[in-house]
Amino acid sequence: MGTKLRVSQSVTGLALAAALLPGAGAWSQPASAPNAYPPGPGYAGVAGSAAENARITALCGPNRNAADGYAPTPLRPDQTKAAQVKSKMAFKVEVLAKLDRSVGMAFLPNGDILVSQRAGGLRLVSAKGEVSEPLSGAPQIAGVMGTSNTGPVLDRDFSKNRTIYYGYTAAPPEKGKPFTGRILKAKLAADGKSLTDAKTIYEAEWLTPRRLVQARDGTLLIASGEVASGGPNPQSLTDPRGKILRIAADGSIPKDNPYLKTAGANPALYAVGFRDIQGATLDPATGDLWVAENEPRGGDELNHIKAGGNYGFPVISYGRENGGALINGGKTVQEGMEQPVYFWTPSVAPSGMAFYDGKAFSSWKGDVFVGAMSGMQLIRLEMKGGRVVGEEKLLMDRCKRTKDVRVGPDGLVYVMTDETPSEILRLSPGK
Repeated sequence: MGTKLRVSQSVTGLALAAALLPGAGAWSQPASAPNAYPPGPGYAGVAGSAAENARITALCGPNRNAADGYAPTPLRPDQTKAAQVKSKMAFKVEVLAKLDRSVGMAFLPNGDILVSQRAGGLRLVSAKGEVSEPLSGAPQIAGVMGTSNTGPVLDRDFSKNRTIYYGYTAAPPEKGKPFTGRILKAKLAADGKSLTDAKTIYEAEWLTPRRLVQARDGTLLIASGEVASGGPNPQSLTDPRGKILRIAADGSIPKDNPYLKTAGANPALYAVGFRDIQGATLDPATGDLWVAENEPRGGDELNHIKAGGNYGFPVISYGRENGGALINGGKTVQEGMEQPVYFWTPSVAPSGMAFYDGKAFSSWKGDVFVGAMSGMQLIRLEMKGGRVVGEEKLLMDRCKRTKDVRVGPDGLVYVMTDETPSEILRLSPGK
């Protein structure tokens, strides 16, 4: 049995952060916002022609995220508004399956897709689009601030051990108490109809699992969201919200976690200072973790994660509060805090993320795909030396919120929509 840890809430705020984290300063929220960087035209950040923007608006309705053209000055010019590019690869889109509103996908070795659903539970979708009944043995979840589960993630030795991991929020033990986030470890039965040997390997009050990734060394990286707009939790070293946590596959704490020697810190912490990570994946070339993060209003980020890094929220941000007020006076840079590789203003609400490493689309090799919910698109980012050098907006004509994106073992791109019902779209070469 793995070690089960329970981390109680101890919200200390930015006073503790200032004492323990380099560069963390006082936090305030003025009411006005500058517009220092020339705004780009377009629907949901599309730097397209007026005719193309008008066409998308006619199809999908006005873009509520681009109301005022707010666009702060980036520290580096390549951090935002990359050159708009057009793919050299022709592709066709087919609806593989429709099912209850869903959250995440994982591919089994035989090509079937294991799908987690927003209301809880798991289903299998075959390569032919056949949708199974709900798997038995899945836990009951509590609806907490939107998405309440994450995964599923297949263990790196799944073909031998049938092990999967699944994160979810459970109902509070009694009214007025905090909800509990849990990481479940279980086996997928050989017939694909149930989970067996299920056990909770990690749990914590206020933990909000958004995405779950298994690193190359077998440890689990948990992206825990802070969906409240503002507040000190992402800078607290005890509260799990707005963090990436790292645990071993049995739930124990790895001995090389970066905050183990920091007095009073949650030993599971791996990186801090996030708002709401909805996309996370490993770079197949390096094994490094990359994430896509939702800020309240604009300033959505693409981040390359390093152990012990502080990614700034809410001390620095390229976004604003949902009501339009600045975050910490519009501060975007502070020593000791990491800058995003890339950010989007206006917001696209990134969700789901994958590096393309398949063979079906040769010119996409090394590109990053990011889904977008409010942006209603699939974003393709051309990368060079760890920087974004081009951006393409795909699937906008479908007017669908995107929840997850994965590259299948067949090298095709699979996209899950954030709808009722959800669609699983399959992108393959051709017109």
